[in-house]
Amino acid sequence: MKSKNILVIGSLNIDLVTRVPHLPQPGETIASRKFQKNPGGKGANQAVAAAKLGANVTMIGKVGTDEHGELLINSLRSAGVSTAGIRREGTTGMAFISVSDEGENHIVLVAGDNNAVRRSDISAMRGLIEESDMIVMQLEIPLEVVKHALELAVGLGKNVILNPAPARDLPAEMLRHVYVLIPNETELQILSGMPTSTEQEIVDAARHLNSLGNQRVIVTMGDRGSFLISETLHTHIPAYPVRAVDTTAAGDAYVAAFAVGKTQGMSDVEAAKFASKVAAITVTREGAQPSLPTRDDVQRYPL
Repeated sequence: MKSKNILVIGSLNIDLVTRVPHLPQPGETIASRKFQKNPGGKGANQAVAAAKLGANVTMIGKVGTDEHGELLINSLRSAGVSTAGIRREGTTGMAFISVSDEGENHIVLVAGDNNAVRRSDISAMRGLIEESDMIVMQLEIPLEVVKHALELAVGLGKNVILNPAPARDLPAEMLRHVYVLIPNETELQILSGMPTSTEQEIVDAARHLNSLGNQRVIVTMGDRGSFLISETLHTHIPAYPVRAVDTTAAGDAYVAAFAVGKTQGMSDVEAAKFASKVAAITVTREGAQPSLPTRDDVQRYPL
Protein backbone atom coordinates (compact mmCIF):
# COMPACT_ATOMS: atom_id res chain seq x y z
CA MET A 1 0.00 0.00 0.00
CA LYS A 2 1.44 3.36 -1.04
CA SER A 3 1.49 6.02 1.67
CA LYS A 4 0.14 9.52 1.37
CA ASN A 5 2.57 12.42 1.14
CA ILE A 6 5.06 12.92 3.99
CA LEU A 7 7.10 16.12 4.18
CA VAL A 8 10.26 16.10 6.28
CA ILE A 9 11.67 19.47 7.33
CA GLY A 10 15.08 19.27 8.94
CA SER A 11 18.78 18.55 8.88
CA LEU A 12 21.18 16.87 6.50
CA ASN A 13 24.68 15.86 7.63
CA ILE A 14 27.59 13.80 6.52
CA ASP A 15 28.32 11.22 9.23
CA LEU A 16 31.99 10.60 9.91
CA VAL A 17 31.86 7.32 11.82
CA THR A 18 34.61 5.59 13.77
CA ARG A 19 34.26 2.08 15.21
CA VAL A 20 35.84 1.77 18.65
CA PRO A 21 36.03 -1.01 21.26
CA HIS A 22 34.40 1.27 23.84
CA LEU A 23 33.32 4.89 24.07
CA PRO A 24 36.28 6.97 25.30
CA GLN A 25 36.36 8.45 28.79
CA PRO A 26 37.36 12.10 29.30
CA GLY A 27 41.05 12.48 28.43
CA GLU A 28 41.31 8.97 26.97
CA THR A 29 42.78 8.28 23.51
CA ILE A 30 41.74 5.07 21.79
CA ALA A 31 42.33 3.57 18.35
CA SER A 32 39.54 3.22 15.82
CA ARG A 33 39.18 -0.09 14.00
CA LYS A 34 37.14 1.29 11.09
CA PHE A 35 36.13 4.60 9.51
CA GLN A 36 33.11 5.34 7.33
CA LYS A 37 31.63 8.43 5.67
CA ASN A 38 27.87 8.06 5.39
CA PRO A 39 24.91 10.30 4.52
CA GLY A 40 23.03 11.26 7.67
CA GLY A 41 21.34 14.02 9.67
CA LYS A 42 18.11 13.37 11.57
CA GLY A 43 15.96 14.99 8.91
CA ALA A 44 17.56 13.13 6.01
CA ASN A 45 17.55 9.86 7.95
CA GLN A 46 13.84 10.16 8.64
CA ALA A 47 13.10 11.08 5.03
CA VAL A 48 15.06 8.12 3.68
CA ALA A 49 13.53 5.76 6.24
CA ALA A 50 10.00 6.78 5.31
CA ALA A 51 10.69 6.50 1.58
CA LYS A 52 12.24 3.03 1.96
CA LEU A 53 9.09 1.98 3.81
CA GLY A 54 6.95 2.96 0.82
CA ALA A 55 5.96 6.56 1.51
CA ASN A 56 5.85 9.47 -0.93
CA VAL A 57 8.44 11.71 0.71
CA THR A 58 9.70 15.23 0.04
CA MET A 59 12.36 16.99 2.11
CA ILE A 60 13.02 20.64 2.93
CA GLY A 61 16.53 21.53 4.10
CA LYS A 62 19.93 22.88 3.06
CA VAL A 63 23.26 21.37 2.09
CA GLY A 64 26.51 22.94 0.98
CA THR A 65 27.86 23.39 -2.51
CA ASP A 66 30.66 20.94 -1.60
CA GLU A 67 31.00 17.26 -2.47
CA HIS A 68 29.27 16.28 0.76
CA GLY A 69 26.16 18.14 -0.36
CA GLU A 70 26.17 16.23 -3.63
CA LEU A 71 26.50 12.93 -1.76
CA LEU A 72 23.52 13.75 0.45
CA ILE A 73 21.29 14.76 -2.44
CA ASN A 74 22.18 11.61 -4.35
CA SER A 75 21.41 9.48 -1.30
CA LEU A 76 17.97 11.04 -0.93
CA ARG A 77 17.16 10.60 -4.59
CA SER A 78 18.35 7.00 -4.67
CA ALA A 79 15.95 6.22 -1.80
CA GLY A 80 13.09 7.83 -3.69
CA VAL A 81 12.93 11.11 -1.74
CA SER A 82 12.01 14.23 -3.71
CA THR A 83 14.66 16.92 -3.24
CA ALA A 84 12.42 19.72 -4.50
CA GLY A 85 12.79 21.45 -1.14
CA ILE A 86 16.59 21.17 -0.83
CA ARG A 87 18.65 24.32 -1.35
CA ARG A 88 22.45 24.52 -1.67
CA GLU A 89 24.79 27.14 -0.22
CA GLY A 90 27.78 27.29 2.11
CA THR A 91 29.14 24.16 3.81
CA THR A 92 27.38 20.90 4.51
CA GLY A 93 26.73 19.92 8.13
CA MET A 94 28.74 17.09 9.65
CA ALA A 95 28.37 14.63 12.54
CA PHE A 96 31.37 13.01 14.20
CA ILE A 97 30.18 9.65 15.55
CA SER A 98 31.95 7.02 17.65
CA VAL A 99 30.26 3.61 17.85
CA SER A 100 31.30 1.01 20.43
CA ASP A 101 31.30 -2.78 20.16
CA GLU A 102 28.08 -2.73 22.23
CA GLY A 103 26.38 -0.56 19.60
CA GLU A 104 26.27 2.58 21.79
CA ASN A 105 27.34 5.92 20.32
CA HIS A 106 28.64 9.42 20.99
CA ILE A 107 27.75 12.14 18.47
CA VAL A 108 29.19 15.64 17.99
CA LEU A 109 27.39 17.86 15.48
CA VAL A 110 28.81 20.62 13.29
CA ALA A 111 25.68 22.37 12.04
CA GLY A 112 27.05 23.89 8.84
CA ASP A 113 24.31 24.73 6.37
CA ASN A 114 21.60 23.42 8.71
CA ASN A 115 21.95 26.70 10.62
CA ALA A 116 21.37 28.59 7.38
CA VAL A 117 17.74 27.46 7.04
CA ARG A 118 15.53 30.55 7.43
CA ARG A 119 11.85 31.28 7.98
CA SER A 120 11.77 32.68 4.45
CA ASP A 121 12.92 29.31 3.09
CA ILE A 122 9.94 27.63 4.72
CA SER A 123 7.51 30.30 3.49
CA ALA A 124 8.85 29.84 -0.02
CA MET A 125 8.04 26.11 0.25
CA ARG A 126 4.42 26.66 1.31
CA GLY A 127 3.25 24.68 -1.69
CA LEU A 128 5.08 21.57 -0.49
CA ILE A 129 3.40 21.89 2.90
CA GLU A 130 -0.01 22.27 1.25
CA GLU A 131 0.59 19.08 -0.77
CA SER A 132 1.60 16.99 2.26
CA ASP A 133 -0.55 14.81 4.50
CA MET A 134 1.93 14.59 7.39
CA ILE A 135 4.83 16.84 8.43
CA VAL A 136 7.85 15.44 10.31
CA MET A 137 10.34 17.74 12.04
CA GLN A 138 13.26 17.65 14.49
CA LEU A 139 15.41 20.32 16.19
CA GLU A 140 18.69 20.29 14.22
CA ILE A 141 17.73 23.48 12.35
CA PRO A 142 17.10 26.86 14.07
CA LEU A 143 14.23 26.70 16.58
CA GLU A 144 12.58 29.84 15.15
CA VAL A 145 12.38 28.04 11.80
CA VAL A 146 10.80 24.96 13.39
CA LYS A 147 8.24 27.19 15.14
CA HIS A 148 7.42 28.99 11.89
CA ALA A 149 7.03 25.71 9.98
CA LEU A 150 4.81 24.33 12.74
CA GLU A 151 2.57 27.41 12.73
CA LEU A 152 2.31 27.37 8.94
CA ALA A 153 1.54 23.63 8.84
CA VAL A 154 -1.10 23.79 11.58
CA GLY A 155 -2.65 26.82 9.90
CA LEU A 156 -3.04 24.70 6.79
CA GLY A 157 -4.66 21.89 8.77
CA LYS A 158 -1.68 19.52 8.67
CA ASN A 159 -0.66 17.06 11.38
CA VAL A 160 2.91 17.50 12.64
CA ILE A 161 5.12 14.86 14.26
CA LEU A 162 7.94 16.45 16.23
CA ASN A 163 11.04 14.56 17.29
CA PRO A 164 12.51 17.02 19.86
CA ALA A 165 16.16 16.18 19.28
CA PRO A 166 18.70 17.42 20.15
CA ALA A 167 17.07 17.91 23.53
CA ARG A 168 16.05 21.44 24.52
CA ASP A 169 13.29 23.21 26.42
CA LEU A 170 10.32 24.16 24.24
CA PRO A 171 7.50 26.63 24.93
CA ALA A 172 4.10 25.21 25.81
CA GLU A 173 2.40 27.16 23.03
CA MET A 174 4.59 25.29 20.55
CA LEU A 175 4.00 21.84 22.04
CA ARG A 176 0.22 22.16 22.08
CA HIS A 177 0.14 22.32 18.27
CA VAL A 178 2.08 19.06 17.82
CA TYR A 179 0.06 16.04 16.71
CA VAL A 180 2.56 13.49 18.07
CA LEU A 181 5.65 14.28 20.15
CA ILE A 182 8.34 11.56 20.07
CA PRO A 183 11.15 12.19 22.60
CA ASN A 184 13.52 9.76 24.29
CA GLU A 185 13.84 9.71 28.09
CA THR A 186 16.45 12.49 28.23
CA GLU A 187 14.47 14.72 25.90
CA LEU A 188 11.30 14.06 27.91
CA GLN A 189 13.07 15.11 31.11
CA ILE A 190 14.20 18.39 29.58
CA LEU A 191 10.81 19.12 28.01
CA SER A 192 8.81 18.38 31.15
CA GLY A 193 11.28 19.51 33.81
CA MET A 194 10.46 16.28 35.65
CA PRO A 195 12.48 13.14 36.50
CA THR A 196 12.29 10.18 34.10
CA SER A 197 14.31 7.51 35.92
CA THR A 198 11.43 5.03 36.37
CA GLU A 199 8.54 3.97 34.18
CA GLN A 200 6.06 5.74 36.44
CA GLU A 201 8.10 8.94 36.27
CA ILE A 202 8.14 8.67 32.47
CA VAL A 203 4.36 8.30 32.41
CA ASP A 204 3.90 11.23 34.81
CA ALA A 205 6.23 13.46 32.76
CA ALA A 206 4.42 12.55 29.53
CA ARG A 207 1.04 13.20 31.12
CA HIS A 208 2.33 16.62 32.17
CA LEU A 209 3.00 17.38 28.50
CA ASN A 210 -0.50 16.11 27.68
CA SER A 211 -1.86 18.60 30.20
CA LEU A 212 -0.18 21.43 28.29
CA GLY A 213 -2.25 20.54 25.25
CA ASN A 214 -0.05 17.98 23.48
CA GLN A 215 -2.30 15.23 22.10
CA ARG A 216 0.05 12.25 22.10
CA VAL A 217 3.50 11.54 23.51
CA ILE A 218 5.57 8.50 22.52
CA VAL A 219 8.66 8.00 24.66
CA THR A 220 11.34 5.80 23.11
CA MET A 221 13.50 3.84 25.55
CA GLY A 222 15.86 1.75 23.42
CA ASP A 223 15.81 -1.94 24.28
CA ARG A 224 13.09 -1.28 26.90
CA GLY A 225 10.61 -0.42 24.18
CA SER A 226 8.42 2.67 24.09
CA PHE A 227 5.45 4.21 25.88
CA LEU A 228 2.45 5.58 24.01
CA ILE A 229 0.70 8.07 26.27
CA SER A 230 -2.31 10.31 25.74
CA GLU A 231 -4.96 11.66 28.07
CA THR A 232 -6.96 8.44 27.64
CA LEU A 233 -4.27 5.87 26.79
CA HIS A 234 -1.16 4.49 28.47
CA THR A 235 0.41 1.61 26.57
CA HIS A 236 3.85 0.00 26.72
CA ILE A 237 5.17 -1.19 23.35
CA PRO A 238 7.87 -3.85 23.95
CA ALA A 239 11.11 -3.73 21.98
CA TYR A 240 11.95 -6.62 19.72
CA PRO A 241 14.85 -8.69 21.11
CA VAL A 242 17.81 -8.24 18.76
CA ARG A 243 21.58 -7.90 19.10
CA ALA A 244 22.41 -4.23 18.58
CA VAL A 245 25.31 -3.46 16.26
CA ASP A 246 24.77 0.30 15.83
CA THR A 247 21.99 2.38 17.43
CA THR A 248 22.79 5.59 15.51
CA ALA A 249 19.60 5.78 13.43
CA ALA A 250 17.23 3.80 15.67
CA GLY A 251 15.26 6.84 16.83
CA ASP A 252 15.00 8.22 13.31
CA ALA A 253 13.76 4.87 12.02
CA TYR A 254 11.09 4.78 14.74
CA VAL A 255 9.84 8.30 14.01
CA ALA A 256 9.67 7.70 10.27
CA ALA A 257 7.97 4.33 10.62
CA PHE A 258 5.34 5.76 12.95
CA ALA A 259 4.61 8.52 10.43
CA VAL A 260 4.31 5.99 7.62
CA GLY A 261 2.02 3.80 9.69
CA LYS A 262 -0.31 6.70 10.47
CA THR A 263 -0.52 7.81 6.84
CA GLN A 264 -1.40 4.24 5.92
CA GLY A 265 -4.35 4.15 8.30
CA MET A 266 -2.84 2.34 11.27
CA SER A 267 -4.02 3.09 14.79
CA ASP A 268 -1.54 4.71 17.19
CA VAL A 269 -0.74 1.34 18.78
CA GLU A 270 -0.38 -0.42 15.43
CA ALA A 271 1.91 2.32 14.13
CA ALA A 272 4.02 2.21 17.32
CA LYS A 273 4.41 -1.57 17.04
CA PHE A 274 5.40 -1.20 13.38
CA ALA A 275 7.90 1.50 14.35
CA SER A 276 9.37 -0.73 17.06
CA LYS A 277 10.02 -3.47 14.52
CA VAL A 278 11.61 -1.09 12.02
CA ALA A 279 13.88 0.34 14.73
CA ALA A 280 14.88 -3.16 15.84
CA ILE A 281 15.96 -4.12 12.33
CA THR A 282 17.87 -0.85 12.00
CA VAL A 283 20.10 -1.47 15.05
CA THR A 284 21.23 -4.83 13.67
CA ARG A 285 23.03 -3.03 10.82
CA GLU A 286 25.87 -0.53 10.60
CA GLY A 287 25.52 3.09 9.58
CA ALA A 288 22.63 5.55 9.59
CA GLN A 289 20.91 5.57 6.21
CA PRO A 290 22.56 2.30 5.07
CA SER A 291 20.95 0.51 8.04
CA LEU A 292 17.38 1.58 7.29
CA PRO A 293 15.16 -1.30 6.10
CA THR A 294 12.78 -1.39 3.16
CA ARG A 295 9.14 -2.44 3.52
CA ASP A 296 10.08 -5.85 2.09
CA ASP A 297 12.85 -6.17 4.70
CA VAL A 298 10.33 -5.53 7.46
CA GLN A 299 7.88 -8.08 6.10
CA ARG A 300 10.58 -10.74 5.73
CA TYR A 301 12.45 -10.13 8.98
CA PRO A 302 11.77 -12.96 11.48
CA LEU A 303 10.78 -10.94 14.56
